[in-house]
Amino acid sequence: MKKYTLTSYDPIELDLPKPQVPPSLVDAQIEKLLEPLAEYHEIAEDREVALGDHAVVTTVDACIDGNPASNFVLEHSLYHVGGGEMPRTFDEELLGMAAGETKDAEAKIKLPLSQDGEASLLTMKVTVEKILSCRIPELTDEFVKEHFSPATTIEEFRDGVAKQFGKPDMAKDDAQFPDLVLDELAKRLVEEPDPVDLLPGQPLEALKVTCAIDALAEHLDIELSDDEITAQMPGNDLEQRIKIRKQLEDQGLGDEAVVFARREAALSWLVNNSRVSYK
Repeated sequence: MKKYTLTSYDPIELDLPKPQVPPSLVDAQIEKLLEPLAEYHEIAEDREVALGDHAVVTTVDACIDGNPASNFVLEHSLYHVGGGEMPRTFDEELLGMAAGETKDAEAKIKLPLSQDGEASLLTMKVTVEKILSCRIPELTDEFVKEHFSPATTIEEFRDGVAKQFGKPDMAKDDAQFPDLVLDELAKRLVEEPDPVDLLPGQPLEALKVTCAIDALAEHLDIELSDDEITAQMPGNDLEQRIKIRKQLEDQGLGDEAVVFARREAALSWLVNNSRVSYK
């Protein structure tokens, strides 16, 4: 295969479009942001707590499997029933309670480190002090300017909320990472690949990637020891890699094994030094 060159040998810095955030997720987050600015009024009518209500709640002696659980202590706290602040099973205990009522509540919950199927018992004495109506302020451009600067319009505010759900930089062990940076590297190829270098059934785009990684390996002046060549062979362990390399050499493909190892080493350098972000 002839030698190729690249327009740049720098690591890849790839910015991908941020995946679309569902409008319903943005709406739910905006509702949470507006809640502290809402007006709350005690409901005068004699009725029970319903899903979606806001209530003033106090809990006493909160325990998980008999052990004190400070995370579940509420003291005259404004609580949104069904808002996701506490486990759903706790919300179910509140449903049907009347203002001023106290009860011994029990709710099964799944802790973060528990095994599948395991549930712990949350117990407490809970009092619903008041049931409140909630009037969320109308979202207007003027309201946004006053409370959510630097946004000045509803559209800017929604865009800002959506960005909170943006993906972090792609992890280098992500299965897509090597393919993404290799595709970008291939775009830097100066010369068109020689059709003579095409392997049977190999797409032209795949040949471009091969030519690009060879050009990078040449630029990096990668020279591998015998052990390093073996380490780059495919396989789950050293024994497998030794076996695969020996098979190649027995077939008269020892030089191809060296070329393969240089490409893998160049790819490792490319992956370790590159970045893929969502903007």
